[in-house]
Amino acid sequence: MTTPSAVERQQILVSALAGDDDALGVLVRTYHAQLLRVGLRACRNQFDADDAVQEAFIRLARRPELTHHTSVLGWLVTVVRRACLRLLRRGSLATRYFGEAVDADSAEETRPLEDELLERYRISELVRGAIAKLPEAQRAVLILRDIEGLSGPEVCASLAISEASMKSRLHRARAELRERLQLAL
Repeated sequence: MTTPSAVERQQILVSALAGDDDALGVLVRTYHAQLLRVGLRACRNQFDADDAVQEAFIRLARRPELTHHTSVLGWLVTVVRRACLRLLRRGSLATRYFGEAVDADSAEETRPLEDELLERYRISELVRGAIAKLPEAQRAVLILRDIEGLSGPEVCASLAISEASMKSRLHRARAELRERLQLAL
C-alpha cells in the first residue's frame, strides 16, 4: 500500500469525518502502525497500547473540526500518549521483562548466535534505560523525532511546543543520551 500524499490525506480525512467508513478505514491503515509503536513505548504493553490507539481513532471520528488541524498524525499521537499516561496513572501497567534468565551452568553451552543476541539485548536495555532517565520533555521529543521518525512540525504539533523548544530539547536529549551511553559502555 502506498502512502497517500498530503492532499489525498486531507481529502480522506474530510471524507472520514463526514461519516465515510471506507475513508476512516484508509486512515486507520495509514496511521495504525506508527500509532501502535508510540503506544507500545508509552504504555509498555500491547493491550493498553491497542486500547490507546483505538481510543485515538474513535475520538478522531467524533471530531469533524479536525479537518482544519495542521497535523492529524500529531493530534493522534497526542491522544495515544495521553491515553497511555491516563492508564499509567491508574496503575494498570505492570513492568514486563522480555527474555529468559541465563543459567550459569548452561552458559558454556551457549552458541555464538545466542551470545550475539544477548549482547544486542544488553545494549538495547542500556539504551532504553538511558532514554528512560531523560527528563520527560526531552524524552518525549527524542522518541517522537528519532525513534518514531516524525517530522519536526509533527513533533511540535503533537507536544504543543515551538520549533525552537523542540530543537533545544532534542539537542539536550541527544547529548545527555550520548554521555550516559559512553559512561555505560
